[in-house]
Amino acid sequence: MKTELTYDELLAENLALKTENSAAKAEAEKLQAKVEVLSSVNARQKMWIEYILRQLYGPKSDKRKNPEPDDQPGLFDEFFNVALDEKYALIDQAAKEIEEDASKRRKKSKKKAARPEKYTYFGLEERTTTILPEGIDPDQCEVIGKDISRILHLAHSEMWVEVIERPILRKKSDKNAPNPHFYQAPAPQAVIGGNHVAADMLAQIIIDKYRYHLPEYRQVKQYADLGVKLPTSTINNWIHAVASKLEPIYEALRRDILSGDYLQIDEVPWRIADRPGKSRKGYAWQFLDNRPQSHGLYFMYMNGSRAGTIPRAELRNFRGAIQTDGYTVYDYFEQQANVTLLGCMAHVRRKFTDAQNSHPKLAAQALKWIELLYTLEANLKEQGTTHRQIAAERQAKAIPIMDAMEKWMEAVHTECTPSDPMGKALDYAYKLWPRLRRYALDGRYHIDNNPVERSQRPSVMGRKNYLFSKSDSGAVDNAIFYSLLESCDVVGLNPQQWLTHVLDNLHHDTPPEQIIQMLPYYYKKSRE
Repeated sequence: MKTELTYDELLAENLALKTENSAAKAEAEKLQAKVEVLSSVNARQKMWIEYILRQLYGPKSDKRKNPEPDDQPGLFDEFFNVALDEKYALIDQAAKEIEEDASKRRKKSKKKAARPEKYTYFGLEERTTTILPEGIDPDQCEVIGKDISRILHLAHSEMWVEVIERPILRKKSDKNAPNPHFYQAPAPQAVIGGNHVAADMLAQIIIDKYRYHLPEYRQVKQYADLGVKLPTSTINNWIHAVASKLEPIYEALRRDILSGDYLQIDEVPWRIADRPGKSRKGYAWQFLDNRPQSHGLYFMYMNGSRAGTIPRAELRNFRGAIQTDGYTVYDYFEQQANVTLLGCMAHVRRKFTDAQNSHPKLAAQALKWIELLYTLEANLKEQGTTHRQIAAERQAKAIPIMDAMEKWMEAVHTECTPSDPMGKALDYAYKLWPRLRRYALDGRYHIDNNPVERSQRPSVMGRKNYLFSKSDSGAVDNAIFYSLLESCDVVGLNPQQWLTHVLDNLHHDTPPEQIIQMLPYYYKKSRE
């Protein structure tokens, strides 16, 4: 039986329901607030996931888009500022030590004189001339001292013709014999076909063109002044014949350099004028053996192609480190387990130098950090540290600087557009930063690939003088000569003496082991 509630009881029950409803509403508001916070965090995480995916797989134009709205810094910026402050604190001491070492190094170095105190020469003949005062009988005097002056002289080149006679002999006793025996010395082996030009003459022609950058028509004028008239086509034919003769040496050099474990690679443009009235740009690949005891370098020309298939094929069996610029074809080697890919800080520095006009403060900060890294390298070189010590110093001082610069690049990329020089510099550096850091792994590694670029200078100077090659085969011959002569420079060998020796002793039947001993590195070691 249902009992009727009194008014007071109904009022109390209604009040209790209102209280429960208010508590439920408050709890609902709390839950809604939590949902909004979680939604915000989820949206933020989603933005950062998209940002990271753009960094890894997105097009270049998207890689620098800011994941946070410009008017809403967010928690990441606070985290970044704290991290960056920590990085700055880490590098302060390293920077101070680097500057102190650099100051000591600069104080120790002496200022170079504007002109040398004396000429340095090795192996030159000295001809002594004694000058006596006039009107004095030397027999009536005694020498109590003397002043000596050394004056360099240069005589004109001398050309001469060797006439080789090979008499045909017969024994006197065989004069009336029905089948007399004749004797004659064998003909000397020709350096090139025709046997009318010697190794020293050919070596001089090659050195004049590829070391001193004299085009063939200028050499023709020189020889005419010495009394010999040679057509330009004749000298050109001789050069190509010598290149064919040296091809086994070139191939042996190429295999020898690839047997090392540290290469620097670059490409250099060469002009090819194989079309009527036109020329095209071709590229030669350059491989420098950058071990402490370098065996030299070689150029490779493959129809002027700059495609990535060339280094992939050339380095298919290579194991070790390669150092390159940021050309995209080298990205392939990031995925090769047998290769350590290194970057070039000099290319990064050039990008920030180019950005000084658009963003001087930002560029100055980047260049300041990069200068610290180079100062550290100069200090280590001056101190004569071992490779193990160099690696340890780089890990202790260079890596913190690079970590701070990486965080700085992440912070300032929003201050410039992707097409701005500063934006391009940041994008170039940030992409290559993992490769750039790897130079600290081994004290043998260089901070940049400037050595391989310096080795391109002779070919660039030659290109400015004789302008172009008339065919791909001519460019291949150029690669042979530049490879061998520049390798002589790398190992510290007189290229003219070496080339004369090789042309005199290299024949079609020379065994491979003797060819290897003719390479500049091994030739020098055999004479030490």
